[in-house]
Order: sequence, then structure tokens, then C-alpha cells
Amino acid sequence: MNIRKTRKNDRIEVAGIYRTAWQGTEGIARRPNEITETYIFSLLNKNDSQIVSLVAEDDKGEIVGVIHALKDGLESHDHLLSDLTIIVHPDHQKTGVAKALGWAFLQHISENRPDILRVEMHTPDHDYRVKAFQSGGFEVEGKLNRRLRNPDGSFQDVVVMTWINPNFNPKLKGSK
Repeated sequence: MNIRKTRKNDRIEVAGIYRTAWQGTEGIARRPNEITETYIFSLLNKNDSQIVSLVAEDDKGEIVGVIHALKDGLESHDHLLSDLTIIVHPDHQKTGVAKALGWAFLQHISENRPDILRVEMHTPDHDYRVKAFQSGGFEVEGKLNRRLRNPDGSFQDVVVMTWINPNFNPKLKGSK
């Protein structure tokens, strides 16, 4: 497996990962009709200072997973990345792809993004998910009741989790 920064020309494969992974998978907030190439293109066209996005490739060079988080554009939030998203193709789930992407993502921020203090995410309130992120250094900051509406109309609570960059330096800006 190879993990690298996402490139603009990855949009069709990344959109495909989103759509394929969504089929019957809990915890992906964006619905299939919202996963357009335009949406993915808008993500991949963001300036590196506004997003961190990595992909995992299998031995054939095909993208099997993606992770990203982005800044929301507010100056008062310039020290944080929000909406951490990890998507893995169903054929590659439970093979360590998500964990490898997560570690690579946090390492990239720690080594290359001294401007980032916090990485924030929401995850469905399931013990195994919360524990998985805690094992990667995320802390629980709270719970949002009925935050996620499922396709069947039911609701899920989500847990707010945050990772703190040990190498944050407010005097340094942008990506190395």
C-alpha cells in the first residue's frame, strides 16, 4: 500500500470510493446524490493551506481509500481542520487501510502543518469507532444527540472528537 497526497486528477476515483463505500455503510453523512464529481473536484482544487487530503493506493496503483479535513475559511478558526472524513472501498475495509491513512494523516500534520492545532471530527456514537479513534490519539469532547439523520428517517447521536497537534506553532503558517 502506498499513501500519498491527493491530486486533482484523482477526482473520478475518489468520487467512486465515496459512492461505493456509501452502499449500506453507516457513518457517511454525504448521500450518493451529494457525491458528485463537482463536489470532489471542489475539494481537490482547494489550496494546500485549506485542506489536507491523502489517498491510499493498492499494489496496482488503484485508490482504495481517502482521508481529508479542511479549514472552514474563518480567520478565527485558522488553527483547525474540521470534518475529518475517512472513506475506504468496501473490498479493502478491515485490512488496515483506514488505520494507515489515519496515522499518515496525523503524521503529515505533525511534521508539515505547524499552523494546525486541532483536527476535529464527528463519528457515530458506537464504542468500536470511538475506541478506534482514541487509540489514534483523539479525545472525546462531547456528544451531539440526533445529529445525523439516516435514510430511513431515524437519527444517530454523534461523538465530537479532537486531536491536538503536538508541533503546533502559531508563528508558522501554511504547509512546509
